[in-house]
Amino acid sequence: MGVSVNHLWVIVSACFVFFMQAGFVCYEVGFVQAKNVVSVAIENMLTFIIATLVFGFLGFAFMFGPTHFGLIGGGFFFLTHLTTAGNSFGYVFAFFELMFAATSVTIVSGSMSERTRLVPLLIAAVFMAGVIYPLFGHWAWGGTFLRQPAWLRSLGYMDFAGATVVHATAGWVSLAGLMIIGPRKDRWDADGRARQLGRSNVPFATLGTFILWFSWFGFNGGSLLQFDSRVGLILLNTNFAAAGGVVGALLTTGVFFRDHSFMEAIFSGALGGLVAITASSAYVQPPEAVLVGLVAGAVVVLASVWLERRRLDDAVGAVPIHGFGGAVGTLLLALFAAPQFLGGRSRLVQFLVQLLGVSVNFVWSFGLGFLMFYLIKRWLGLRVTEAEEEKGLNIVEFGDIYSWQEYLRSSHYEHLASDLSGRIQAQNQQLQRQARLLVETEEHERVRLARDLHDGVGQSLAALKLRLGILAGRARAEAGNGDFATQVDGTVRLAAEAIEEMRGVLLNLRPDVLRSQGLEAAAKALLDGVEKTSGIRCSLQMQGDMPRWEEAAALNLYRVLQESLTNVLKHARATRVDVAFARVRPDLCVLRVADDGKGFESQRVHGGLGLTSMQERIQMLAGTLRIDTGVGQGTTLTMEVPYEDQGPDR
Repeated sequence: MGVSVNHLWVIVSACFVFFMQAGFVCYEVGFVQAKNVVSVAIENMLTFIIATLVFGFLGFAFMFGPTHFGLIGGGFFFLTHLTTAGNSFGYVFAFFELMFAATSVTIVSGSMSERTRLVPLLIAAVFMAGVIYPLFGHWAWGGTFLRQPAWLRSLGYMDFAGATVVHATAGWVSLAGLMIIGPRKDRWDADGRARQLGRSNVPFATLGTFILWFSWFGFNGGSLLQFDSRVGLILLNTNFAAAGGVVGALLTTGVFFRDHSFMEAIFSGALGGLVAITASSAYVQPPEAVLVGLVAGAVVVLASVWLERRRLDDAVGAVPIHGFGGAVGTLLLALFAAPQFLGGRSRLVQFLVQLLGVSVNFVWSFGLGFLMFYLIKRWLGLRVTEAEEEKGLNIVEFGDIYSWQEYLRSSHYEHLASDLSGRIQAQNQQLQRQARLLVETEEHERVRLARDLHDGVGQSLAALKLRLGILAGRARAEAGNGDFATQVDGTVRLAAEAIEEMRGVLLNLRPDVLRSQGLEAAAKALLDGVEKTSGIRCSLQMQGDMPRWEEAAALNLYRVLQESLTNVLKHARATRVDVAFARVRPDLCVLRVADDGKGFESQRVHGGLGLTSMQERIQMLAGTLRIDTGVGQGTTLTMEVPYEDQGPDR
């Protein structure tokens, strides 16, 4: 009765593991683009079929048959002689192990999704199921079905349910494939920043994760090959490790990579914890299982970032989850397993043995995987064309009519959007040219007006001032007429004021320094001119570098500053003007002009004194102008102007 229960438990567990195929399909379909979901689903089914035939009739013999020097098995080809092997499990064991092999083979195709041709993937599945997986499996598990030595197991290497044998083997073969085939189209932009290519259905991926989680109970629980009280501990450890993996992945993402998605950490953390505990689920207690999951979840996140920085494009995270997760779980066994399972070896010795096994697994799996994909690429071709990748493998590999219709519709919309975008861009460029021409024309007219005033009116006023001064002197010396002399003096003062006004106009109309040196230098020159001609003390305070304003924006800010200073000269009776500029945020600048003059009544703020012109200029820049004033309190103009950073002005 006990034997029949054990047989039944292993068969049920094998069915659990078979259900993993449904989990892989849901998970991978959810994480790839919609134009490739049919391809991924069919690839998984065909890969399972190949694993069934190749491993069942060839790989099983290599893995569990009578050993040759502990390196390779034989004798059970086409599953013959199982019933005479002295093991009552026979076909039950073969069925169970077949599900494990199919799991390992399926993982590889998922990592290379969305750009790999179907036939090369199937060829790789044949080699994976017939050579790569079963030979390493023989080194670690070759004595499981028959009592015989397997060289890694003889050294004390431990891997209870296949963290390395099943998962890391698939992960390292996947890594080799990624290096040979290269990233998906548009996975990285021109500046080397990673792009998310879109996912077809995240809830579907969530369902896949739960299916895999559920199936893992059979994966680990069935590996005991008997049904007793230890099964409960194994199932609990499996569940705890998955939960710990999610926590570890979330903590690592939150602390070290704040710009990364927490969503991916949930999925990869759970699966990474499940992979890691596969090595030791029968050898640890629940608290240690949580620790195994925590460490594995963190490692999976770090490994994902490592791959991304090296432009290795894993479509479903197979390498971090299965490769790195399997390796770290195998190593952690030496640290957390109960002492009675270590065969009298110290933890250090056990760790070194585990490290040897993990290293051999990497060299074997990655090395043969790299050679396999290199030869396939050279002789047959591995990748679809760029145009085929753009259409999607649903169409290219399987001629799916619904995907074809969707592609034509999206391509039509993209063409229309591109055409409309092109026309809008052309119109924007035309408007920019017109605006630039308007600014240049305005400045040309200002320069011409300044030249005419300087050559004509300015020189005439200077001559008038000189002549009036001579006349005033004669009037005082000869006529002695006090009233007449006073009138002449007043006329001279008016002429002098008119000349100073004209000089100010000339200065304002010819801001050459603005064009050649930028707004900061132009503002300094303007304040120096005011200080020299009026005696008013002027200061400019800069908090940070002056931005590199676009030409029209710089001109408008310069004009606003001019008009502010003109108001101070004409109306304020000030002795001091303070101009301050600050970047209060990367996208917001503040210009403040404050004087200690007489101020004015608040009702005059919105009219006169050139304020309307200043308001209009600031509004053109999408900014705001605030005026704080009062009689006898001076005036402060505060202008807030948004700015799109283009680098400092040099």
